[in-house]
Amino acid sequence: MTTAEGGAVITTLPGLGERIRRARGHGLTSGTFQRHAKSAPSYDVTMLGYNYRIDELRAALGLVQLQSLMAWNEKRKASTELYRAMLRQRAPSVIVPFSHSRTSAYHIMPVVLPENTDRQAVVSTLRAAGVQTTIHYPPVHRFSYYLHRFPNVSLPRTEDYADRELTLPLHPKLEECHVDQVTRTLTDALGQ
Repeated sequence: MTTAEGGAVITTLPGLGERIRRARGHGLTSGTFQRHAKSAPSYDVTMLGYNYRIDELRAALGLVQLQSLMAWNEKRKASTELYRAMLRQRAPSVIVPFSHSRTSAYHIMPVVLPENTDRQAVVSTLRAAGVQTTIHYPPVHRFSYYLHRFPNVSLPRTEDYADRELTLPLHPKLEECHVDQVTRTLTDALGQ
């Protein structure tokens, strides 16, 4: 935003980076720090924005947690490899996607159940044994927002994967005994 001769305000379109900065801070043209640095006490709101700034407490926690990030990623990688080995041995009909070596944060442990498996029955058996599972990621075209707009979209391979995918527990505190329990319970639930 600039001021033209005679005091008229001329708004210029900011670049993408600037628009993102504005959107994260209520659409303000400048934050407190920028106003202080420029000795300019005022600002303008040029767009609808949100409060996506992190507060000091969460920032401090995040900085401490970043120190453990590499170790946590390595621990999840080791647990993923253990899952792969145990599932290969106990439940070979379960597919573990992304089996090739790659750079990853190993943030989830997805598996694909065999065809014609009653996934809800498997989930219930795991839950009864104290194993929490979830589903990543439901097909976007099945969400109400998109289904309403694009009712005739059919993606058979996506739908097949989504109907058979199950995400197993994976976190840095997972121990070998936990992976053993999860894979044994899953194997029992599948009748293998």
